[in-house]
Amino acid sequence: PRDAAVWRQLARLYNAQGEPLRGLRADAESNVAILDYAGARDRFKAAQDLSRSQAGKGQGQADFYEASIIDTRAREVDAKLREQAAEREQQ
Repeated sequence: PRDAAVWRQLARLYNAQGEPLRGLRADAESNVAILDYAGARDRFKAAQDLSRSQAGKGQGQADFYEASIIDTRAREVDAKLREQAAEREQQ
């Protein structure tokens, strides 16, 4: 889970297979692995937006599961960003 290079490779593979939602998630996870929570949040937000647009078109049950994972991870990253902001305020 902490290997950014593997997540980036996975993102490329998912995108090559025509699975952009999974590709965005993998890209976000690569940012988490290098502790770039702001970058990760940006990618998770893009994944959430894509998921919502796909849901409106009635695409795949498998994407529902991926969307649930993305939503959960986005909340976790938001919490990490809040912790970082609080730490900066204390310094």
